[in-house]
Amino acid sequence: MCDGAWRASHDSAPATVGHMSVAPNPASVSGYEARWEQHNAERRSQILLAMIALLEESPSGADISVAAIAKRAGVAKSVIYRQISGKEELERRVRSYLIDDFGSILVGKLDITDGSLREILTRTIEAVADWMIDHPRLNEFARNGPSFEGDETLDAVGELKLRIIERADGIIAAITLAIGVDDSAFKLVPLAIVTMVEETLFAWVRSPAPTHSRDEMIAHLADFTWYVIDGAARAIGFEVSRDEPLVAVVAALADRQANNPAL
Repeated sequence: MCDGAWRASHDSAPATVGHMSVAPNPASVSGYEARWEQHNAERRSQILLAMIALLEESPSGADISVAAIAKRAGVAKSVIYRQISGKEELERRVRSYLIDDFGSILVGKLDITDGSLREILTRTIEAVADWMIDHPRLNEFARNGPSFEGDETLDAVGELKLRIIERADGIIAAITLAIGVDDSAFKLVPLAIVTMVEETLFAWVRSPAPTHSRDEMIAHLADFTWYVIDGAARAIGFEVSRDEPLVAVVAALADRQANNPAL
């Protein structure tokens, strides 16, 4: 009897001892379901990681078969089809995995409590550059379709860009609130910066003969990003140091604003 039929037959009626009906213990059922879901999650992760490994090893544009994924994951093809509805869902789940994983790295790099603006901008841009350099096939694959949660109008990289823009919006809103100024001058800053950095680096990694080294690209883009932020800050009458710890800069600006509310 298959596992699904086993579960159906055992869940359809209460167990009996002699002539006495014994209702199933809700705690034991939920415990079983939790273990089963954990097992399924581990299997899905195993399958996704197998496809990612094959993508990394394959030439550009290569089609990765379900049979190859099953072999790498060490499972039967039937196991994959019990976990997903088909190849399209598998590809979308892989894209979701990629942007969730890389997105968490970028969120860590954008920690404004750690370092100066120069350091924060440089390490974040460096992370993007290195991911594109080190994972060209994953970068290509993420651009070829939507994530599992996304819609058909946006590829996974585009979805990740929107997430980072939203994150940056939140950071700017928190900083301007702490200082006590209106954030309208910064409304387009995240969109401008994220678009500039991503598209510039993508064009650079695709160039057959790049004119700038990795370190030069990171340094230039960190400078360009700073110019955008500095311009927006100056538009509302503030000068922001990019070499002092950002937390100290925000605190100093907040004190200045509190002492000079007319500014």
